[in-house]
Amino acid sequence: MIKFEIDSSSEGIEIYLDGIGVNELISYLDFIKRKQEHMHLVVGAELTESANPNSNITVKHVKLIYIE
Repeated sequence: MIKFEIDSSSEGIEIYLDGIGVNELISYLDFIKRKQEHMHLVVGAELTESANPNSNITVKHVKLIYIE
């Protein structure tokens, strides 16, 4: 599970990961580093969308960008 949320102050991001999600995120970061590329993470594919028990807002799209 990988989930990004905008926090209730709208000034921060909270990232929720389980063990598999940690490994997946590491592999995505390794991929963009090796390829000097970018990658889109979207709800329903790489990102999980689940009910928020708090007042946070689910981020539906994250773009990881490699820069030198």
